[in-house]
Amino acid sequence: MNSLVIAASLFVVLSLSLHAADLVPDPFQPAKFNSLYLEFDDKGTTTSIQLSGDAVIYKTTMGDKVLENVTVHPAPDDWFAFIQGLNAAKVYKWAPKYYYPGQGGSWVIDLATDDRKFNAEGTNEYPKNGDEAQPAADPKAGPSIPFLLYWQAVLTLVGKAPAGK
Repeated sequence: MNSLVIAASLFVVLSLSLHAADLVPDPFQPAKFNSLYLEFDDKGTTTSIQLSGDAVIYKTTMGDKVLENVTVHPAPDDWFAFIQGLNAAKVYKWAPKYYYPGQGGSWVIDLATDDRKFNAEGTNEYPKNGDEAQPAADPKAGPSIPFLLYWQAVLTLVGKAPAGK
C-alpha cells in the first residue's frame, strides 16, 4: 500500500469517536444486568453486592453485626467499567466451582443479563492466572490475580476502590 493511503486510513480511524460498545470484547457485551449477587467472605467479614432495581446495595457484615450498608446508583460508565473488569479477569473462562479442602475465603458470583447467565463460586480456592478454568492450587497464597482483578471491578462499581486505582 502506498503511504498516503495508510496515512489517510489512520486519520479516519483516529478521527472516529469511540463508544463503549466498540471497546468491549466478547463475550461480555455492554448490557443491563437483570440480576447481580456477589459475595466474598474472608476472615469472618462478609461483603455482598446485590442489585435492587437500578441501585446496587453494598453490605459488609461480621457475624450478625452490619459494619457498612450503602446503596449506590452506578452510571452507565460505571457499568461499562465493571464489564471491562469482568473481561480483564477473564470471568467468562472461570469454572462453576473452585474448592480446596481446609479453611479459607469463600466467594460467589451470580449474574444475569438478557442473554447470559453466569455463576461461579469458590471455597479456599481461586481461578488460576493464565488458565482461569483451573484452580490456582495454592490456597495459602490467597486470592489469585484473576480474582483480584474481578474484585477490583466490583469495588470500583460501588465506589469502594482504594484511591489511585
